[in-house]
Amino acid sequence: MNTIHLDVSELEPPEPYRMAVELLAALPHESILNMVHRKEPYPLYQTAAEMGFDHKTIHLPDGIVKILFWHKNNSQAAQLYS
Repeated sequence: MNTIHLDVSELEPPEPYRMAVELLAALPHESILNMVHRKEPYPLYQTAAEMGFDHKTIHLPDGIVKILFWHKNNSQAAQLYS
C-alpha cells in the first residue's frame, strides 16, 4: 500500500483544503493520504466522504493532527485504520 504524505501544518486557509481535495481526486485506489495539520479540517471530512473516502484522525501529543484518508472500498486500509 502506497502512502502519500501531505504536510499543511504551516499553510493558511484555504490552501490545506484545496491541496487535499486535489490529491484525493487523483489518489490511486490502493493508496492512502497521510495529512498533517495543526487543527482538524472539519469541512474536508464532509467533502472527502462525498468523494468516496473514509478517514481516521489522530491527535498527537504535540498538538498536531494527523488524518489518514483512504477509498471506502479499500478493504486493506479499512482493516488497518478503522
